[in-house]
Amino acid sequence: MNRLSPINNLLRILILIPWTITTVVTARIWQWMFDYNLGILNYLLEVIGIHRINWLGKSFLAFFSPVIADVWKTAPFVAIIVLAGLSAIPQEIYKASIIDGTNSWQRFRFTILPLLLPILDVTILFRAIDALRIFDLVYVLTGGCPGGSTETLSIHAYKVFFYKGDFGQGVAISVIILLLVGGFGYFCTKKSFEENKL
Repeated sequence: MNRLSPINNLLRILILIPWTITTVVTARIWQWMFDYNLGILNYLLEVIGIHRINWLGKSFLAFFSPVIADVWKTAPFVAIIVLAGLSAIPQEIYKASIIDGTNSWQRFRFTILPLLLPILDVTILFRAIDALRIFDLVYVLTGGCPGGSTETLSIHAYKVFFYKGDFGQGVAISVIILLLVGGFGYFCTKKSFEENKL
């Protein structure tokens, strides 16, 4: 499973392309795609007979637009880590589970998934920290609009700090973000540290 070949290597390179694109450029690409008049998404909707959607102008849709763009950009990072984890699982374990008479679901549930859990824990930790401190993608894509529906803590801190000139509140919000990220990282890694001590 997961043997390296020229095709596999090419696929891994293609998968990584969205992740290598600068976040600001990614935000601009998706901004054009979400554009009400010229965006390709609305063009495709019209082709299949659906009315245009104001992706960035309605609060509900604007909230999910950065999520879609962020998943598109960061999914390759998760995919590469999971592929590396799968490649690290010895072939003997797969063969032993087949000899034991397991089907593919049982192999995944009882063999592959438990071995991948530490890698998935680290991946989820990285992605959660990125999500908590996200700024550039949302700022360029929506600027926190409409009506603050896409405003993250980082954007709020930026606006308070630079637009309102309230340095004390801006720093306080930044410290809260730091504590949230640090606390989340601590609780996610606490179990791993305790297991390693045993």
